[in-house]
Amino acid sequence: MDIGRLDLRVGHIRSASRHPDADSLYVEEVDVGEDRPRTVISGLVKFIPEAEMQDRMAILCCNLKPSKMRGILSEAMVMCASTPDKVEIMSPPPGSKPGDVVEVSGFPRAPDAQLNPKKKIFEAVAPDLMVNSTNQATYKGVIWTVNGSPVTSQTLTSVNIK
Repeated sequence: MDIGRLDLRVGHIRSASRHPDADSLYVEEVDVGEDRPRTVISGLVKFIPEAEMQDRMAILCCNLKPSKMRGILSEAMVMCASTPDKVEIMSPPPGSKPGDVVEVSGFPRAPDAQLNPKKKIFEAVAPDLMVNSTNQATYKGVIWTVNGSPVTSQTLTSVNIK
């Protein structure tokens, strides 16, 4: 099991608003290059101001099993550099478009249509998803790229991505 099983793509968060039934969650409308935008629920309220969630590019994991969070179906996950005190949305390189894929050299991209939660594929890969000392997203030390350029965090280094 490796990162090639994850469907990591560039997404454009068109809009985000507070979840009507959960103080810590945003409900986002995200374009990931498909026929219709996806609804994504993220627990980022205490880390990222609502204004900074609007009209921004992000990296999303698009093949997790959709799950209801407080009554609203979440169809992907926003990938973030994370510490207990600070969270930053991972940024695709400038010029990226919704639907552009994340590639990791040496790990052929062969995403499952949908990850089987029982097989714990994401959980097996997650410990090796890190931001390196130069703000670049890595898997087992290999840089994530979109169209040949690295995916980055804003300020966090040497932390997990989840």
